Amino acid sequence: MAGALYAIGLRVFLFGLNAASILGHRKARQSLTGRRGWPERLSYAVQAAEKKRPGKWIHIHCASLGEFEQGAPVMSALRERVPDRPILLTFFSPSGVESVPANTADHVDYLPFDTAENMRLFHKILPASDTVLIKYELWPNLLESRLSEGAKIHLIAARFDANRHPANIWGRWIRKKMARFTSVLVQDSASAGVIAKFGIHAEVAGDPRMDRVRDTFHMEPSQAVQAKLDQIAHWMGNRKMLVTGSVWPEEWKVLRKLIPRLSASGWCLLCAPHEVQGQTARNWASESGFPRSTQYLDCPIPPSDGLILDEMGVLKHTYALGHAAIVGGGWGSGVHNTLEPAVFGLPMAVGPNIGGFREIQSLQSIGALTVCPSPHEMIRTVDLWMSDAPPEKEGKAGADWILDNLGAAKSIASRILNV
Repeated sequence: MAGALYAIGLRVFLFGLNAASILGHRKARQSLTGRRGWPERLSYAVQAAEKKRPGKWIHIHCASLGEFEQGAPVMSALRERVPDRPILLTFFSPSGVESVPANTADHVDYLPFDTAENMRLFHKILPASDTVLIKYELWPNLLESRLSEGAKIHLIAARFDANRHPANIWGRWIRKKMARFTSVLVQDSASAGVIAKFGIHAEVAGDPRMDRVRDTFHMEPSQAVQAKLDQIAHWMGNRKMLVTGSVWPEEWKVLRKLIPRLSASGWCLLCAPHEVQGQTARNWASESGFPRSTQYLDCPIPPSDGLILDEMGVLKHTYALGHAAIVGGGWGSGVHNTLEPAVFGLPMAVGPNIGGFREIQSLQSIGALTVCPSPHEMIRTVDLWMSDAPPEKEGKAGADWILDNLGAAKSIASRILNV
């Protein structure tokens, strides 16, 4: 019964996706066109890997670029441990496929839509010995195709909340499949306790994003990114910089009210919209009079109180230049990545919708992050930073907290390979 309802729901979803694509929705079109020809690409990848890496395939699947931040350090640890085994990296969302370099794994592609027919063919072409799912990517037909052929499935970096899927009445069908997983590795003991109530054993392995952001801290940026950082540093001069990442319209309204304060305060503003591509960045640049970074690829950025960063792959490195940060999403679906500024010791402010993000709760408890219940409170917080100084001690506490929570990636890789 559940399987039949799922099949109907999937057909409705695909119909809606096609309709959205016809109406011009960019991501819907990318999702459809990007998946065309996947069997041929996958077959070619299998043939290409045979001579270079003769071992059994490992399949790592992430929903989008955000989840890849958790999967990337685990993938690196696996590559280090078993260099002879090829790795397939798949995404559901275009944000992952379009942003991750093709050489990140032996093959990077979209996960086919989760129809029974697609997944039978998917497994036939590439019968991965180990399938690693990041956080909550539980596609029923993918699971069944792998499990029925004896493949090992590992759910990693998972986090479960009471009464939320799959830990609710609607998750029974998925939980039956989860009970057949080789390993369920969760971020914290609270998640292990939630899923244990349904008879599923989970091990606490930590959050590999800590390793990921620490890698970023030590990483030497690419030549192109370093050139952009040098350009921003020259534009910034001796001023302090407020870095605002993954900014939605709600945060932009706050920033608009802060703009008149910048010139006299000795601060400048770097704003990275959540939607980098499209009209948003252009509109905000027009409203504020700020230049966009893509307008000045080979020449100095003109003097201004602010800069719109409309390029992918640069934001996480700009925190190294900053003195404080606002992380967007807190008046929308949820706050975005707070670990990226935290690792550089930046104090942070976010909106009120912190949901089940336990790292935000931890950073708040040590004073490294301020949750602002209203736009007025966020303006007040930033005003205090500008008139006095950002709380460096509290910012450092955030960086130290990340150091105290490293090591999940290697632990997870060992668990995957040793079961």
